[in-house]
Amino acid sequence: MSRLAGRVALVTGGGRNIGLEICRRLAADGAAVAVNGPDVDELAEAVAGLPGPALAVPADVADAAAVDAMVAAVVDRFGRLDVLVNNAAATMLGRGPLLELDPADWDRSFAVNARGLFLCTVAAARVMVAGAAVVNISSIGATRAHRNAVAYDATKGAVEAATRAIALELAPRGIRVNAIAPGAIANDRFAALDDTAKAARAAPVPLGRVGTGADVAAVVSFLASTDADYITGQVLTVDGGLSVQARPPGTDPVLDTSGPEGQQT
Repeated sequence: MSRLAGRVALVTGGGRNIGLEICRRLAADGAAVAVNGPDVDELAEAVAGLPGPALAVPADVADAAAVDAMVAAVVDRFGRLDVLVNNAAATMLGRGPLLELDPADWDRSFAVNARGLFLCTVAAARVMVAGAAVVNISSIGATRAHRNAVAYDATKGAVEAATRAIALELAPRGIRVNAIAPGAIANDRFAALDDTAKAARAAPVPLGRVGTGADVAAVVSFLASTDADYITGQVLTVDGGLSVQARPPGTDPVLDTSGPEGQQT
């Protein structure tokens, strides 16, 4: 039997990139999948490409009324909701130097990335039963700063703090809440780069490659399944080892082995 057979999942920001790969993996593992996003045509294409029961649910996740209607539509179609994946994010909004950051971009980043997670989780938790799971998509930017991405990194810090706090709140209801922190993951912007630029992105990663949406989706499927029944409030990093390094490749000190103890220089 497939890992998620009989389960119903809602994936926000599921029309492209990591979100679409998550939808594909959950569907392949047996779940009925509701795909959220702002672009109706993109959602229609995504749903048409899934192997099992699927539903397009366009909505702005920062709009409380729209989120409530979205969750109601999922329950009306499938009769239940077992898995929520909070993937929607304004990833490129407000990118640039701190002193040039528009407060409106800061506010919108938090509206989508943090408020959206809050609204969707509350709406979902109201209809979920024991055994359900919430998986939030964070970023290594929550704990390792990106340059020129203050708003984005701040929202992902909020995602991880919220994950821990919400996990405590929902544990008595039997609902698990975890997060995934991806590192360098290929997307449509990565695909547009030339080979030199792609190689430069992969160079700092210890496993020697940029990750894929499928790499992240596999972990989502695990956390959504009964295989993870005793895991809640955790953040799993999916970055090929990128964030465990003290220094970038090529900058480690030379080990002097001439003495009896050895000495780093």
